[in-house]
Amino acid sequence: MLKQTQSQKQLQKLIPQIIQKQNLLAISTMALEQMVKQELEMNPFLEESDELEEDSTLDEETPVETEAEKVESEGEETEKIKKEDEEFDTDDYIESDYEGYKASEDNVTKERVNYENMWSSKVTLKDNLLSQLHLTELTDKDMFIGEEIIWSLDDEGYFRENPEEIAADIEKQKTDTAFESDTFTADDVIRVLKVIQTFEPVGIASRTLAECLIVQLKEMELEASMKQICIDILQNHFEEFRLKNFEKLIKEYGITIDIINRIFEIISKLNPKPGYLVDSSDSIYIYPDIIIYKENEEYKVELNDRSVPSLKLNEVYSDLMRTSDKKAKDFIKTNFERAKWFLDSLRSRKETLMKVMFAILIRQKEFFDLKGKNLKPMLEKEVAEDISMDISTISRTVRGKYVQTDFGIFELKHFFSYHLKTDMGDDISTKEVKNRIAEMIQGENSNSPLTDDELTAELNKLGYKIARRTVAKYRESIRIPVARLRRKL
Repeated sequence: MLKQTQSQKQLQKLIPQIIQKQNLLAISTMALEQMVKQELEMNPFLEESDELEEDSTLDEETPVETEAEKVESEGEETEKIKKEDEEFDTDDYIESDYEGYKASEDNVTKERVNYENMWSSKVTLKDNLLSQLHLTELTDKDMFIGEEIIWSLDDEGYFRENPEEIAADIEKQKTDTAFESDTFTADDVIRVLKVIQTFEPVGIASRTLAECLIVQLKEMELEASMKQICIDILQNHFEEFRLKNFEKLIKEYGITIDIINRIFEIISKLNPKPGYLVDSSDSIYIYPDIIIYKENEEYKVELNDRSVPSLKLNEVYSDLMRTSDKKAKDFIKTNFERAKWFLDSLRSRKETLMKVMFAILIRQKEFFDLKGKNLKPMLEKEVAEDISMDISTISRTVRGKYVQTDFGIFELKHFFSYHLKTDMGDDISTKEVKNRIAEMIQGENSNSPLTDDELTAELNKLGYKIARRTVAKYRESIRIPVARLRRKL
């Protein structure tokens, strides 16, 4: 039965321009370069500009537009866009002095790095193994099994599946293949697995950590007696080795402290995660989005967008503006507005990045003066208040963006951290506490490493009010193992 009802509800919708500004703000400069090039290809109203941009640095004298002013200006623009019934005036385009978006350029030409390889396809671990598989003399049936094994490896390069389950999966997949009449068993899987375990990187497709290390030991150039004792320890006393129970191993094998230290040194140099060898070979390049430098004892903040094409509105199409064809007018209006929105979004992104970085610089000036020391506790909310922006805008701005200084490259979110209270009542950044823990562990006695309780006591002596549980959490966050696993003889 049909029924007509009337209801009222309140919805909040973002206009396309604001969505586009948020999206551009969230991406890195490298991704922005690709997006700009894509927009250039799609929109005939955009073209590259060779003109120099106005000064793109920011210093103490630079006025900062408040969020209220931005909202007001965006509101006026939104009101104009909503007037859909108005006739599109081509003079808006023909007589427009719209400046466009121009990337920063130096007056002195610099040699530029070729970043083209950063966007090349990545060769993965599985691609590498499949290539090796098809270079072997295995039968087609075994290669069919081998492909299933390779696709079953985890990110670390281990084969953690049950051979019976793999065989059962292959039995289901063989339908409508050349192997439909063949039978696949767990023994077949294990046989092919042993072949794959001979592939590069050494230790790949192992089922356990001990097996992975043993495979690597067998390939090492090492005296036979030392190699045998290392393999025996991994096969029969892996738990004692893992827990660094030196005394029990010395007693079990009747060896000296020097020999047990050498055994641990040899095994510790092996790779426990061979799968990462291939994937890590495709390096992750960090392209700084912002550059900070000092000029005449004053800090300058510059957007590093020289690789991003400079844009302006394309005037070649002005002769087509006075057409009476409705489809042509719709095309012109849509693309003209899209081009203006895109250029506005680019400029908005640039202004926001500069303001956020300069606000960080003001609050963390001591960090920059002391070349990376004395990082102060700072929250995103505080920066948002400083420049009258929403905290979500700050969060979107600092994620995945990097700043280059004369003492290193830092992610923007590196400058944000919570704080602890000292006995003197001062605030100290949690990052500084983690650095202090790392320094204390680096200078500890390797025969008797500092426990979490001892670290807590030392920090309390220095005036840091901190609990043992917090110390353990900080130690784990900087990837330092517990005292038992740091012990050496």
